[in-house]
Amino acid sequence: EPAQDDRVAATAQMLRAACREAGHNVTGDDRVGDVVAAELLGFATQTLANWRAELKGPKHFRIGAYSSRVSYRLTDLAAWIEDSRTDGFTSHP
Repeated sequence: EPAQDDRVAATAQMLRAACREAGHNVTGDDRVGDVVAAELLGFATQTLANWRAELKGPKHFRIGAYSSRVSYRLTDLAAWIEDSRTDGFTSHP
């Protein structure tokens, strides 16, 4: 099975490709806004906002102390996706 870093890199590459195909803006340092991040993850933008308030979910950037502009680095989204992955097996007593 591929190492975690390899899976994160592959997932980040897929997220970049999805952004390109959908015409989404990706910053020079590989970040997208919260609306695009929510779309990529398949959640509502409000869900991401709730997670930020609860200190859960993917790592994010908020430039400026009181800024409402939030962004996510694609590699952080990929890491969060891969960290959420399970092997599909459940132990039964």
